[in-house]
Amino acid sequence: MKLNPYSNTHKGASIGFFPLLATLLLLTLHYFSGALDWPQHGDIRAQRDFNSAIGMSVITGYFWFALRLMHQNVASTLISLLVKTNQLSQFSFHRSALFLRLKHQSMNCIIVALMLTLVYVFVEGLLFNSPAFHQYLLSVNGTMFWFFFCLFLAQISSNINYLRNEILVETEHKLDLLNSISALIKLGFVNATTALGAFALFPIFWFEKVVPIIDIIGASIFALIITSYLFLPIVKLRKQWFFVKNEMQEELYTNQEKLFCEQNEDLMKLDYLQSERELLIKMAMLKITTQDKVRLGACITTVLLSWFTFGFFSYV
Repeated sequence: MKLNPYSNTHKGASIGFFPLLATLLLLTLHYFSGALDWPQHGDIRAQRDFNSAIGMSVITGYFWFALRLMHQNVASTLISLLVKTNQLSQFSFHRSALFLRLKHQSMNCIIVALMLTLVYVFVEGLLFNSPAFHQYLLSVNGTMFWFFFCLFLAQISSNINYLRNEILVETEHKLDLLNSISALIKLGFVNATTALGAFALFPIFWFEKVVPIIDIIGASIFALIITSYLFLPIVKLRKQWFFVKNEMQEELYTNQEKLFCEQNEDLMKLDYLQSERELLIKMAMLKITTQDKVRLGACITTVLLSWFTFGFFSYV
């Protein structure tokens, strides 16, 4: 399992290769274990195992891919921030620090994943019965699912907080600081968009099942909480961006007023200050590219289409 996020290359392999391979391998194991045998109508237990085998395999691969994509973006953002602060030589140090955080969080997430899997086993009553072989595999898959899910959530806030607390504080020029904050906002935006795409896969768990309204409400509340958590780093960075921008505007205005009051006719300096103010006014907090718009639009469309399709076939 390759989790090292900050190696210089992926040995020529696409970041999606190993997650896809893992998904196919899990589905193959579930198929030969019998979990993917088409369940008879009304067999709730078999239908639940069938849905879980597909859902957990696909979402496990998805979150692994999302992690690798995040790590690639973090490495790129780290380089751009270090260039602005003339600290590119510190890249190896920060890469090692981020990897150390990943190792600690991985250990914690393994513990959480095992605990959640034990809760699942207990709730499903597997401790009191003789589980079938495919249910053992489902439990292992469940541990992997919760591991990647928890690690992804942990890394979203951890990586951005590290870059914010360890790199941004070294940026002296406020204009560079604004650009650096914008780069972090862009990173958080991409991370959140990628995570939201996973919501399109969750209806797999309710395929061919009658879902009570209370379950839908509970899932909606859970999705709302996760969405709020995903966008929390962006909200904090947005607040910091506007604070720095207002501070810089006031500083430029004060310097201009000071030159006028002193009757200093340093036209070059006045022109420089005016150019800085105009540049600051035109500066956008988040530069949304066409690729970003397409990614966000595809994410929202896929989620809505997935849930609409699920709702239509569940209640017709």
